[in-house]
Amino acid sequence: MSDRKSAKTKSAANIKALGRPVDTTKSATILDAARHEFFNVGFAQSSIESIATRAGVSKVTVYNRFKTKEALFAAAVSNECAVMRQALSVEATSGGTIRERLVHFGMEMVAFLWRDEMVRFERHLAVEVEHNPEIGLLFLDAGPRRLHQALSQLLDEAVADGELVIDDTDQAAEHLSGMIKGLADLERRFGANVSMTKIPDPKAAKRVNSAVDLFLKSYGRD
Repeated sequence: MSDRKSAKTKSAANIKALGRPVDTTKSATILDAARHEFFNVGFAQSSIESIATRAGVSKVTVYNRFKTKEALFAAAVSNECAVMRQALSVEATSGGTIRERLVHFGMEMVAFLWRDEMVRFERHLAVEVEHNPEIGLLFLDAGPRRLHQALSQLLDEAVADGELVIDDTDQAAEHLSGMIKGLADLERRFGANVSMTKIPDPKAAKRVNSAVDLFLKSYGRD
């Protein structure tokens, strides 16, 4: 009898230790709500209350999963950028010539940056960083630096395969992304392309192809 009791006690303890499994669907819903609030309203004007309401959960649930507003912001940005990183790691690095993979990267980058939601987000962020520099660092770590790392990795693989000759792939990645964004990135930020309806437009495609061709003249194998 005592052995049975002991077994039951151990079983109950194990169940308690494991706890209730995390509902990943609910976490995804919270992240989607956070993305909408942060990207369209801005970090300062968003609140855990408004995010919880949009997600259809309680504030306690949001805090239990993400602890702070800053942590939720970093998770939302990282989750958003993961979409582009996935395209790079799965599609851009499998099959095709190095030129085709780099053009693919460039077009993904343009499509990602030129969305209306991203434009609004960057404008809000620029204002908020003046008062809270930490938010800018969180964004850089969760977004642009990870995307830059993905491009550097793509270049590392191309170098290892003998397709490119590059001493510093981090610097080379900066060269390529800078050429891809070009003046159009500033125009996008300051409203010159607000009427653009097709993303990416033919001018973007021309700029990406030109940037890749110049890049390959510097780093491609003869």
